[in-house]
Amino acid sequence: MFDHFAQGQPTAPPPPPPKKELKFDKGYVKTTPGILKIVEVVCNLIGFICIKVSWSWISAIFYNILYWIGNIITIFLFLMYLFHFVEKYDNLPWQKLQFLYCSAMSLAYIGTSIFATTIGESVGYAVGFFGLCAIVTYAIDAYMNYKAWKRGLPAQ
Repeated sequence: MFDHFAQGQPTAPPPPPPKKELKFDKGYVKTTPGILKIVEVVCNLIGFICIKVSWSWISAIFYNILYWIGNIITIFLFLMYLFHFVEKYDNLPWQKLQFLYCSAMSLAYIGTSIFATTIGESVGYAVGFFGLCAIVTYAIDAYMNYKAWKRGLPAQ
């Protein structure tokens, strides 16, 4: 009796998806991933300053390369999250890429921190300590990104 009742009536179109816009989010600095990225940059910077004071040029070369790669990519990721680029470009696997990056940085810091600690001076021990701090923060960041990636959570 009412099989084709709704066919003659117009249906409302679905609402448009929310517009993805770039915006500054100062609240990201207070989140755990934001704090981790700040700590990573600070550990990189202090370790870089300490290694520049030392007289060992071989370990300084490796640490310098790791410092520049780490700071450039970490600051880039920090800015991507701070200005919500990751929401605008959500077709990229941000969680997976950041997990791989943080894992690689953690492993690289293990090698360079051990190598820098073998200098045997107090500077080498300071570099090793800040390298250890960087290892821990990159490992925590990698773990958090891995868990979010496996759950299928959005990047922001």
